Amino acid sequence: EYSKDFKLFITTKLPNPHYAPEVCVAVSLLNFMATLDGLKDQTLGIVVAMEEPEIEEKRVNLVVESARAKAQLKEIEDKILAQLSASSGNILDD
Repeated sequence: EYSKDFKLFITTKLPNPHYAPEVCVAVSLLNFMATLDGLKDQTLGIVVAMEEPEIEEKRVNLVVESARAKAQLKEIEDKILAQLSASSGNILDD
């Protein structure tokens, strides 16, 4: 048994740590790392959102589209690698 008030905090100096899916489901991960570029982007986003909301909306949409395109590219690369590893003989025949 454990107390419902129990909390465990763990820190790491790794810039981008990877955890197993079982761990990610059971815990809350927080990234407190702030970079100068990240702060500039956040400040610019706030200013643009206040002065030109439609431009900020376009920027957000572009960021989402870019992430979607990267995921699609990764999926296509994985399919190509799977086909290459499963093929036999001359790969140009497929």
